[in-house]
Amino acid sequence: MLAMEKQADTRTPTTRRTIVLLMIIAIGISAVGVGWCLLQPKSQGNEGVLAPDFSLTDVEGNSFRLSDFRGKVVVLDFMATWCGGCRAEIPHLGDIWEKEDYRDSLVLVSIDIDPGESVETLRSFAQDFQYATWIWARDTVNLAQAYEVVYIPKIVIIDMDGYVRFTHDGLTGASVLISEIDELLS
Repeated sequence: MLAMEKQADTRTPTTRRTIVLLMIIAIGISAVGVGWCLLQPKSQGNEGVLAPDFSLTDVEGNSFRLSDFRGKVVVLDFMATWCGGCRAEIPHLGDIWEKEDYRDSLVLVSIDIDPGESVETLRSFAQDFQYATWIWARDTVNLAQAYEVVYIPKIVIIDMDGYVRFTHDGLTGASVLISEIDELLS
């Protein structure tokens, strides 16, 4: 019996290592799967509905309404400054913002949905990206609920008549944004 106990003791570290290794592999596969899913376009089922109007104040103190932008394509970027995916999406937003073809027909608004973040925090975050001269505002009217924001970043594209035409949870590449905007502008 003592020999069996010794044998069991020598197998335990190997068994533990195997279990830990299998858990690490499973977590890695899950992380890759979740990352892949976040990069895939997802319809929220609200395309074609009138976008909920709202009024916000940007980080410079200027008030604006969504309805002020009728006649233009509006891209809403729901985000938070601590969100890695949100930070990674800013260069993609910069690519569409800097397109000459969109200068007079596109409005881009990044909306921080974290109620714990201040205007100063958001302003400082935006200043980290010199080209990010679009509108930056905090969600002070619960837009996250109105626009069904479950994951961030979330992109909502609204057509010139005020209807939601595209939504996507997770990082959205510039090529996807350009394709959607071009379709609405044509």
